[in-house]
Amino acid sequence: MATSGFLSIIIPTFNRAGSLARQLGWLEAQSIDRAVSELIVVDDGSSDNTWEILTEKAKTLSWLRPLRQTNQGQAAARQYGVRESRGEILLFLDDDMQPATHDFLECHRQFHLHRPVRSVALGAIHPPPDDPPRPAFEYFYEKSIRGLYEQFTRGTLKPSGTHFFSANVSLSKSLFLESGGFDPAYRHAEDRELGLRLEMRFAAPFAFLYQAAAYHHSPTARYESFVTRARLYGEYDWRMAQLYPQRPEIDPRRMLDAQHPLKRMLALFSWKFPNAVKWGNPWLISLAKRLQTWGLLRWAVLMCSSLYVLNYVSGLRQHLDHMNSSQESDSYAA
Repeated sequence: MATSGFLSIIIPTFNRAGSLARQLGWLEAQSIDRAVSELIVVDDGSSDNTWEILTEKAKTLSWLRPLRQTNQGQAAARQYGVRESRGEILLFLDDDMQPATHDFLECHRQFHLHRPVRSVALGAIHPPPDDPPRPAFEYFYEKSIRGLYEQFTRGTLKPSGTHFFSANVSLSKSLFLESGGFDPAYRHAEDRELGLRLEMRFAAPFAFLYQAAAYHHSPTARYESFVTRARLYGEYDWRMAQLYPQRPEIDPRRMLDAQHPLKRMLALFSWKFPNAVKWGNPWLISLAKRLQTWGLLRWAVLMCSSLYVLNYVSGLRQHLDHMNSSQESDSYAA
């Protein structure tokens, strides 16, 4: 178990000066003792006034430690924050998270004071309060997370490394360093990869910490980013499935045998006609937007779910085709 329980909160940020300024105010209102905590924000090479805001805030917030690096991605930014941290407990937050309670930080800290040092705490992630307008794909994400938490609560699903979301998660620094931390080679899904590594190679137990809840104020309003992320997850999940073949549920090819008939049909179509998915994306995005405008949010969310499946599988297919092409080129060169 942690001895003094010193908590280092580590937040990577990139070109989100406005949301970061709000978050600093939310965190300053937390009830945690500043003598046993520090706030490390890593500016990942922002081109806006993020660094100016951080250095100015640090003049009045004694526990704030701003750091800066050239743009290398969230994984590298978090690694830098850990290297500079003084705490025995690490709490990773995204720069758009708002604590839901005044003792949010202390909840994470107390968890590790009373659990084995190798434990990992998965904090709850909720939609933003007051239900502000947001794209339908955000409701799609929120629905998926809500279903996950319901399974945790009912006991039908056990928290594991696949649920390691770096937007709100804590663990001991010793475990993080022993595992090697985030892999900078992953520009997406780096948290899921670390979570699986912690579980499969280091036998870390995972716990869902509902009381350590935070609201997610996602600034992403572009469907194109949503589609790109789905494609990348298809590729990165394949990489992780090769590392952990004993976990067949993470193999992205499972989509081709999905129990839900619509999901299976979309996956098979995308697998056979990946180029058609790229052509059809703008039309489906436009339809999702129109459905939401017409007040048909449920159907808009369903359209986002379809978009995700189509692009997840086409991203996987594109990655495998690229791998096969590279192997053929290598064989010709030999």
